[in-house]
This record gives sequence, structure tokens and C-alpha cells, in this order.
Amino acid sequence: MRKYMKDHKIIVVAVIFLLLLIGLAFVVKGTFFANSGNIFYGDRLKGIKEVMITSSQQKGIISTLKDDSAVKSAKYSLQGKIVNIIITVNDDVGIDTAKSLSPKILDNLDDDQKKFYDIQVFIKKNNEASDFPIIGYKQNKKDNFVWTKDRAAS
Repeated sequence: MRKYMKDHKIIVVAVIFLLLLIGLAFVVKGTFFANSGNIFYGDRLKGIKEVMITSSQQKGIISTLKDDSAVKSAKYSLQGKIVNIIITVNDDVGIDTAKSLSPKILDNLDDDQKKFYDIQVFIKKNNEASDFPIIGYKQNKKDNFVWTKDRAAS
């Protein structure tokens, strides 16, 4: 064995160096990319299981919106910590009436959910109205929706 190592000293040193380099690469990867298994959201969804929006709450949001005479249809989707609600209103509905639909969403959520999730509301019409679509956004740390600026008719 010693004779082999003596005769192939360069190869032995190169193999030992390569093994050390591979070990160092794993240490660096573990240090800089600790959450590589959960790349997309990282720790941002931590605690979501404690405040999950149940399917009955989802249905409650949609049915409450659909019960309003101004609403044609409503859809719910959840993406990470953002609740997306897409509402199609009747063609004769004004901006103020459309904006007044957003508190109905909050009525179906408890306080912990309101403090955890951001809520985004897209309100549109089927016609080519110049003042629609409008978008409302409620950040989890805020109490009210912020809306896109009103557009003047062209």
C-alpha cells in the first residue's frame, strides 16, 4: 500500500483534495441555501395552519357576494398568504357600489385571519367600461382596503 501511494503520490493528493473540495461545497451550500427544499415561499407561510380559511368560509364569502344584487359572479382563490377575490358586477353598477362589496369579504373572516392574510379584490364588468376594472388591496396589518385611482372617462 505504501509503495502504491509513493508511486502515485500526485493522484493520491489530487483525490484527497477533491474530497475536501466536495465536502466544502456541501458546507457552503448548507450555509447559504438552508431552505432550498422550500424555495418558493421560504418561511413566509409559517403559522398558516393555525389560521387556515376553511372551505365553509370560502363558500360563505362567495355566497355573501352573490347574494348582493350588484354581483353577477364571484370567484375565490388563495395563493400563499394572498386571498384573491374576482367579482364581476352588473353593467349598471358604479364604482362606489362596487367598492362597498369589500367589507362583505371581511365579515366572513375572523380577526386572526384578517391579521395574517392580504386580501386582493378585482372588480370588473363584462362590458368595456372605462372606469373598470378596479382593484382593492388590504394588507394584513391594515384595517381598510386601498383602491386603484379612479379613471376619468375618455
